Amino acid sequence: MSACEDLQSRIYNILERRGLRKLRERYPDGAYAEEILYLIVRYFGWAAALSRYSPYSQDPVVIRLAEAVRDAFATTSAGFPVGPFNFFHPEQKALGKMVMSRMQGQHGIELDTISFYKFRERLALPALSNSQSVQQSLEALRNTEDAGNLPGRNRLEKAQHRLVDLLHYLEDREGYRLFAGERKKCSSSGERSARNGSQRLPATDGFARPNRRARPSRTTVRQI
Repeated sequence: MSACEDLQSRIYNILERRGLRKLRERYPDGAYAEEILYLIVRYFGWAAALSRYSPYSQDPVVIRLAEAVRDAFATTSAGFPVGPFNFFHPEQKALGKMVMSRMQGQHGIELDTISFYKFRERLALPALSNSQSVQQSLEALRNTEDAGNLPGRNRLEKAQHRLVDLLHYLEDREGYRLFAGERKKCSSSGERSARNGSQRLPATDGFARPNRRARPSRTTVRQI
């Protein structure tokens, strides 16, 4: 569950809390982009392990919710074009395998993930350096100043929503929570448009302004 929590939390901070600017200040060399990609690929690895080796491998709700996360990264349609953060199912599986490792533990063979530093080394391998989805995702994270203009933002929003749904179900089943506070979902494009529209409405102080003719209001209020 920690891989799921780490990824959804990072996406939320990037999209809703101007996390890209803060990360760029902290890591001017662009290492933050590789770390975000690592969190995505790390989730792919643990999602595959969850579907094969965990007590939830036959749980229909987990199967449905996990599939929704996979589809958020894989599906292409209007608003979700091929490009950054678009990883088709076969590539998700291949990337996930690249970060998983097996080791001898107290109860036999145990699964773990490689460290972020080892992942950075593997980015130079042809399998990753030649992957358009990997390189496009890294470029989008490095070259975008504001998350509002981040290519593939809609895809990340959808993935974060599905990750939160999966986390809530797993936490209810396990009887504990990884995050004590209120876990929020990223705002949708429609919600952002409505919010930005309300912010652009002119402020009035109750007094008529001189030298201007009164005009009919063009502002319409929609009930959502």
